[in-house]
Amino acid sequence: MLSVPEDILEGCRRKERAAQEQLYRLCYEPYLRLCLRYAGNRSDAADILNKAFFNILTRIDQYRGDGNFAGWMKRIVVNAAVDYVRSNSRFRYHEPVENAGEVPGQSLPDQELVRHDLLQMLQQLPFTTASVFNLFAMEGYSHREIGEMLGITEGNSKWHLHYARQILQQQLKIAAAL
Repeated sequence: MLSVPEDILEGCRRKERAAQEQLYRLCYEPYLRLCLRYAGNRSDAADILNKAFFNILTRIDQYRGDGNFAGWMKRIVVNAAVDYVRSNSRFRYHEPVENAGEVPGQSLPDQELVRHDLLQMLQQLPFTTASVFNLFAMEGYSHREIGEMLGITEGNSKWHLHYARQILQQQLKIAAAL
């Protein structure tokens, strides 16, 4: 996990521009990759991240030292990504829960994928499906929590996860065959 030096944290609390810039540079790439999982392109991901950093820097006094500072920041970045998902008109599409079937018990192809390839596969998922997959598989939220965050039912969240797994399995098979 990302580690933020104490001097940078203290400088940010004192609103020192140099410390704020250091924090931004230190965290930009890892958190941009997180935002790319929710956004369809680098520009939208950068917008999400910039909004998150604004919240981080304006609310840094709310961090009381409980837990890891990078974890506190990650929570703000994820919340900014969820806000983006909720505000995006593509999110309005929902599949009926009845369309969900059993998740096939197939194993994934034994192939190493470059992180970039996996990110591209995630970005090709339907918008809501990708968001649910990210929140569940990458961030560790429960279906109940995802439903509350995105304003969908728990069952709908489960369907989107199932659908994401189906699509990703198909894409991995294709990639393995190449």
